[in-house]
Amino acid sequence: WQKLFGEGLVRSVDYFGTRGDTPSHPELLDHLALRFMRDGWSQKRLIRTLVLSRTYRLSSGRGAEAASDPENKLLSHMNRQRLDAESIRDAMLVASGRLVAPSGGPGLPLEFPENITGLPIAAKSNHPQFAIKNERESQAFERTLYLPVVRTGTQPGTARLRDVFDFPQPAQFTGKRNETTVPTQSLYLLNADLIRQRGEDLAKALLATQGSDLDRIGRLWLRVLNRPVATAEQEDALAFLQASRAAGEAHAWTELARTLFGTNEFLLRF
Repeated sequence: WQKLFGEGLVRSVDYFGTRGDTPSHPELLDHLALRFMRDGWSQKRLIRTLVLSRTYRLSSGRGAEAASDPENKLLSHMNRQRLDAESIRDAMLVASGRLVAPSGGPGLPLEFPENITGLPIAAKSNHPQFAIKNERESQAFERTLYLPVVRTGTQPGTARLRDVFDFPQPAQFTGKRNETTVPTQSLYLLNADLIRQRGEDLAKALLATQGSDLDRIGRLWLRVLNRPVATAEQEDALAFLQASRAAGEAHAWTELARTLFGTNEFLLRF
């Protein structure tokens, strides 16, 4: 429930003891528990039940009733949720057309005696002595789920986005991730090589198609935001492209794609 709705029926998902929160809907919790057992402990059936419910299909728009329930414990609307770090990277890969199925094979090899930053290990240091090298060719385009997780340092290479967007400490159990909004995240979306590369991939895909700028803008909105572009947005996008073309056609479309990757509409589930 917490993964799908943003908040659990028991909000202290890491602690169900006497000092934890009480269920917001105890009868519903009992009903789902009994149904889960009756369905043979099938998680698939339970998830299907939840996502087909009226509550799950509610809009995140807040009505008048939200004033009396500011924390939305009574579920008058859907909670607005930011994508987790893995989903942000995967969504960019899908939009740019670069996502590939996992190729399988061994994990990334480890190299001694360096640490993850490649700096020499000081004498008698307890710093973890390894560095990742020789990524598989497809590693940069596989789902984040299949990338290795470093338990004692920053996440390497294409997985570094996880450090910026609240990836939990791998050595600790975390029932619910923190969800921060900090300048570091905006700076990462503006400057990171990963975002630039996915913007370049998307720009190449758009420029390879036939049609006018308006046609390409429409395709861009569908691929990134999954909806048709509005008239006002078309005008703004055309003006943006015109102002950016001095550095080249590909550059202009890359910057427009990167701009959409940084919007709330791309980063949030509404």
